[in-house]
Amino acid sequence: MRAFLSLLAATGLIVAAQPALADTLSFTIDNQTPNMIVQFYATPADGGTRSELLKKKGLYGGQSRKLIIADGSDACVYKIRAVFEDDSFYDVRDEVDFCESDSYTIAD
Repeated sequence: MRAFLSLLAATGLIVAAQPALADTLSFTIDNQTPNMIVQFYATPADGGTRSELLKKKGLYGGQSRKLIIADGSDACVYKIRAVFEDDSFYDVRDEVDFCESDSYTIAD
């Protein structure tokens, strides 16, 4: 019985020592421009790693797609940048809170 309790306690310690997994955020990006977006970046507003979310799959004008931010942070607020096929880009002047909004539209 004592061995079982020791094993149970050790297992509990192992589980408690594992870090919590960061939440993932999902949202829909809506491209209301006539140009294809070839890259879409999200960077936590408080600093961190920039993630490219389209994964080499362009998003044509007039289309939308669900994207997932799984950057290992617990951030909600991001700076975003869309890069178009002609190398022009769209930077969001304000930060976007993806915990509060499940979509974002890029328009001319």
